[in-house]
Amino acid sequence: MSSNRRFAFHGLGAALSNLLLATLFIAFAYAHLQSFLVQPRLSLLLIVAVEGLVAVMLIIRREPDRTWHGWKTWVATSIGTFAPMLLRPTDASADLLVGQVLQVLAFGLQIAAVLSLNRSFGLLPAHRGVKSDGLYRWVRHPLYSTYLVAHLGYLANNMSVQNVLVLTVVTSFQVVRILQEEQLLGEYPDYARYAVGTRWRLIPSVW
Repeated sequence: MSSNRRFAFHGLGAALSNLLLATLFIAFAYAHLQSFLVQPRLSLLLIVAVEGLVAVMLIIRREPDRTWHGWKTWVATSIGTFAPMLLRPTDASADLLVGQVLQVLAFGLQIAAVLSLNRSFGLLPAHRGVKSDGLYRWVRHPLYSTYLVAHLGYLANNMSVQNVLVLTVVTSFQVVRILQEEQLLGEYPDYARYAVGTRWRLIPSVW
């Protein structure tokens, strides 16, 4: 197979993979849109907006310079990314104020973080350059920080045993993903310099 054909085949495979991932996020957004139409709640509408944005970014993202494809990274990435799709809204008639505040804050910051990444958005540990402005001045993984806040808000508004178990597993694997990403990115001098200047990974003054 010629190099041009291999390149075209790789490009087609990447495009189909991105489309499949985007479809999963759209399906998750659709489930919450259906719930919103039955019982309008601000948090549900915000989830639809954020998941829709992620789906778009998955479709338009650029290929990384380097990606880790080991089985450990695939396990951590798959569980951390897709396990939240097991979350389900409860039949609560309204959101709690604390849940609304947490989710509005988290989704606003999450949109800012995703837009900051732009076409550098990804799932597996990869090198697409180093972001150091915006939210990245405060923590090295602001998108994961927004996930944590959003999940706490979601749980406040949709308390159930299933949701508690799902988020416990998800949070554990998000930490694993952070460590895996830093192991890869730490090999690049530009990221090593950035890590020295931005001390905290996930929560300022904590970790």
